[in-house]
Amino acid sequence: MTTETILKGTAPGKHRPAARYPRHRQLILKGNYAAAEAARLCRVGFVPAYPITPQTTIVERLAEMVAQGEMDARYVNMDSEHSAFAAALGASLGGERVFTATAGQGLFYAHEVLHAIAHFRLPVVIANVGRPSIPWNIWSDQSDSLAQRDTGWIQFYGESSQEVLDTVIQSYLLAEQLNIPVMVVLDAFYQSHTSENVWVPDIGLVDEFLPRRVPGPMSIDVANPKSFGGLVPPEHYNKMNYTYWRDAVQVAERAEQNAAGFARLFGRGYHNVEAVNIGPHTKLVLVTLSSITSTARGVIQKYPDVGLLKLRLFKPFPKASVQEALKELHKEAVLAPIERNFLGDREGAIFQEMQRALYGNPFRMYDFYAGAGGKDVSPETIEKIIYLARNHPKDVNWVDIA
Repeated sequence: MTTETILKGTAPGKHRPAARYPRHRQLILKGNYAAAEAARLCRVGFVPAYPITPQTTIVERLAEMVAQGEMDARYVNMDSEHSAFAAALGASLGGERVFTATAGQGLFYAHEVLHAIAHFRLPVVIANVGRPSIPWNIWSDQSDSLAQRDTGWIQFYGESSQEVLDTVIQSYLLAEQLNIPVMVVLDAFYQSHTSENVWVPDIGLVDEFLPRRVPGPMSIDVANPKSFGGLVPPEHYNKMNYTYWRDAVQVAERAEQNAAGFARLFGRGYHNVEAVNIGPHTKLVLVTLSSITSTARGVIQKYPDVGLLKLRLFKPFPKASVQEALKELHKEAVLAPIERNFLGDREGAIFQEMQRALYGNPFRMYDFYAGAGGKDVSPETIEKIIYLARNHPKDVNWVDIA
């Protein structure tokens, strides 16, 4: 293999890693390759592609797998991200399982089609490698995906390459159960271009979890012709939005159910949110997305009264899961969201969603901007956030500006 290295195990007499997860191989993969591998395992049949840094190696790897016969799919180079998403829409209407990837301006350019895919109720899954837009920048940020919160797409944020691979697999099941598209987001470079040990399941194991796609009501059926995209009068548009809402409010519960089924079959567990060291003793809770979570995990081990709330599902925001995770927290505790995004508002997206979910709760919450545009959020930065949140918090805090 040209893009991955297989780990052969350990010395004789030692525990062999392959025994940890039966029917898996342990590979060293970058996050982008993990996303591409997941698409292969899910038997994606159509890949419309347009390169944009830092997601390019996802579509390059998919092109390689198709060309080498490792993946039975139609791969098409498109002339823009708008065209790539339009092709994804058409192929999904035709009943195919579709995957593509984008980042930054590519996602912004596809904004119109994101709405169309969602409101046509098409179960497309994509990977977005989070990066900002203007001023021009290719490093890690979440302002591109968070700017698409209102397009109707489910959004998951992965902490590691393993989580990206596993989340793509779970996303197809969720998307096809509810006919709602899913965006799996990974941080540029910190995840997309960093190599990690990843357990890759056998495709037969994925087949047991993810059945073949059954085309839904918004699919082309030549035996029963219908039109798509026509003018919809108010009474029908209102009903369409109601049915979308009815299914969207099931996302959090279905995602938990699917993650539990995944854990039973694959041996790795996930939740919409993860609470670390949160209880009556906790005085401060850091709230994180993606790769900042891993840094915070290490730092809080030195602070017995500091907890961590990791958000994995971000849209629809898992209000009930957040409330459950914080139910034993003392009313004097402080929450500190860490934002790798600036969306032109006073607070960042994490703070806004947490405030909405916890309306009526007594917790004090202070917002911390750190890492926008790919600036490193080091352990020292996390320590600084902990110090400021405890001693000199402002309503909104910018960290490491110098």
